[in-house]
Order: sequence, then C-alpha cells, then structure tokens
Amino acid sequence: MFASSLAPVPRVWRVQRGGPHAFLNPILGAALLAATLYGPAWAHGPALAQAQSDWRAANELVGSFPRGHADIVQWEAQQQPPATPAPQPAAAQRWSFADALMAAQRARPDLLARPGQSAFERAELRLAQAELALQVERAWLHAVAAGSSARYQAQVLQAAQAGAELAARMVRVGNWPQMNLLQEQLLLNQAQAQQRVAQHQQHLALLNLWRMAGGGLTPAQLEQRLPNEWPVASATPAFAPLAVLEAQALQSHPRWPLLQRQAEMLERGLAQAELERIAATLAAAVAPQPGTGAPPALPELAARQLWPRAWDKAAEARAEADALGRQIRADVHSAYSAWQTATELAEGSAQDALRLHTALQDETQQRYNGMLKSTWELLASASARVQASEAALLARRDAAVAAAELRAVLAGLSYETAKGN
Repeated sequence: MFASSLAPVPRVWRVQRGGPHAFLNPILGAALLAATLYGPAWAHGPALAQAQSDWRAANELVGSFPRGHADIVQWEAQQQPPATPAPQPAAAQRWSFADALMAAQRARPDLLARPGQSAFERAELRLAQAELALQVERAWLHAVAAGSSARYQAQVLQAAQAGAELAARMVRVGNWPQMNLLQEQLLLNQAQAQQRVAQHQQHLALLNLWRMAGGGLTPAQLEQRLPNEWPVASATPAFAPLAVLEAQALQSHPRWPLLQRQAEMLERGLAQAELERIAATLAAAVAPQPGTGAPPALPELAARQLWPRAWDKAAEARAEADALGRQIRADVHSAYSAWQTATELAEGSAQDALRLHTALQDETQQRYNGMLKSTWELLASASARVQASEAALLARRDAAVAAAELRAVLAGLSYETAKGN
C-alpha cells in the first residue's frame, strides 16, 4: 500500500461474499483466495499463473478509483439500502433568526408595551426585549452551528471507520501487523466519542432554543425547521466607527436620555455660581485628610457648608446620568473590541488554517495518486481538513455572537449582562 521506489506495491482488498451488493466477486475473490492461502502468486511459479493474473486485474480495478481503497469503502456503503429520510420542510420554511424571535416574543406577553405606561416603564420593557432578542439570537446561532458541527464530526467518523476497516482487511490477508490495526481502532474510538459529544451538544443547543421559541413544536420538529448549514450569505455586519457608535448608544439607550434631560432640567433651575459652588463643595468633601494624604474614611459635608435641597437633587441627577454615560461608553468599547477580535479570528486565523489544510489535502491526494502516500495518510489529511472546516465554522459562530452582543449593547444592555446570558 505504501510507496516504493522500485515498483508499485499491490493493493489488497477484501470482497463481500454473496448477496446483491457483492463487489467484483469473481476477480477479487480469486485474487484474495490466492493471497490468503499461498501469498503472492509470483512467489510460487507457474502453478499459480491464473491467480497472479487475477491479482493484477484486481489491483487495476482498485486503481481505477481516484482515491483507491477509500473510494471503494464509500462505494460499498452506498450500495446498502438507503434509510428512508424524514420529511424535511422546504427551504422557504426554514426558520431564520427573525422567525425564532417572533416565536419567542409570542411566548412573552409580559414584555408587550401597553397604553398608559410611563417613559421609564417603556424603557425597562425595551431593555427586556433587547435581552430576549440577544438570548434568542445566541441560541439560534448555537443550534444551527451545532447541527453543522455534528455533521462535520460525522465526516471525521466516516474517515476513521474507513481507516479501521482497511486496516482490518490488511491484517486479515497478512499485509499489516496487528499493531497498526490497533492504532487505527484507537483513532476510530476517539472519533466515535467525539461524534457522541457533538450529538449531545447539538441536542443541548436545540433544547435551549426550543425552551424559548418552541411553543407548539416538539424538539424534533424544531430541528427540522432550522437551516441544515451555516448561513453563508450572512456576511460580516458593518458597524460605524467607534465614536459614532458611542453617540448612537447614548441616544438610543432607554434610560440615559431620560436621566440626562432630568439632570439638565434641575441644573437650569440653578445659577452658574451655584453650579460652581456645588462642584467645589463636592471636591472639598472628598479631599485628602490634612497631613495624611489619604481620603477620608467617610466623606461628609462640613457643618458650615450650605447644601440646599435643590443642590442635592441636581448633584445626584447629574452624577447618575454621568455614571450611566461612562458605563455605556465603556460597554460599547468592550463589545466593539470583542467583535473586532472575533471577526479577525474568523476571517483570518481560522480561514488561513482551513486554506492550508485544504492545500495539504490536495497535495496529499496528488502524492497518493502517484503511490507516494498511503490510503491512511490520505484519510488523515481529509479528516484534518474537515476538522479545520469545523473550527472555521465555530469561529464564524463566535463572530456572529459577538456582533449580536454589540447590537444588544447598542440597544441598552450592559456588556456584562450581554456576556452573561
């Protein structure tokens, strides 16, 4: 099976015996019988000339497949009676994020605005709606990505199964040591475990989405409504420059404009001298203790200082508005940085790794066709490329989640709340 600088090494294959799915039984069966009982025909003289001819014919037929043994394993699997697939909804009926969000909103009538509510009550509802939208979008992204990830793991498992089956056949005809078979079986065992974990993660992601947006559906029905593949058409969202986003976040925040107007209204009732006196009084109250340089344990107003109630209300309103403004700006910076980082990883490192693995598999395929690489090396290269594809998918998912978190921050959620969901 491995390359030789002198002559090609014959490829050995086991044939299924009998039944409607037997493959090349007459030729390969005779060749395998001769190989199993007597070894290669050229080692025993003219008495086994026919077996030698069959052996060579079998190799030529195996070699007619572009990927040799790996293609035959796939061919054999395709000859099995196909399982009846479950009915799938049309592409137009697949659930988008908007569909999932509307289903989740129908399940939360407590978040619907009602006539007569105050501005602050509506602001709280807007924040709750933004949080719900973030939860649903994150759940939808994870559910779709988990389905694609499980399908990638199924491809890795298929490659491992092919490698283990080939190894078993090689051991049976005496062309491989038992140790090589054990190594391939270990790889198969790992792939089976990874596939089981991927299926479990897919189930958990589906249940999380179903919990919020699955009213009237079973989890199986919801799974059928999700897209089969990651939505490639969803390009990287375009966000305005950071300074523009800060101003947008301040103005669109449900509470900050209200607090800002309240502070400005209270300040308009005071003279400029009074505003300056308030600032000086606050600075003196928290000034370091004489001789120590340390701030006071409990800052307080001196008895001689006048602090009218109008000052108190204006100072507290301004402090609350300014504190919320700083938090909003800091949250926008944090979410924007997280989105930039996730996007660069998705479009840079992950895509570069996928491109390199794809090029490596193409090179391995060419060397395999030239008898310079074994079937197992080809399968390992294909498995590595599939795993790189899955890593690129998860990187795109993380970038999409980071974009959703940035939109949630722009809608008024704190970054801590957006990340904590």
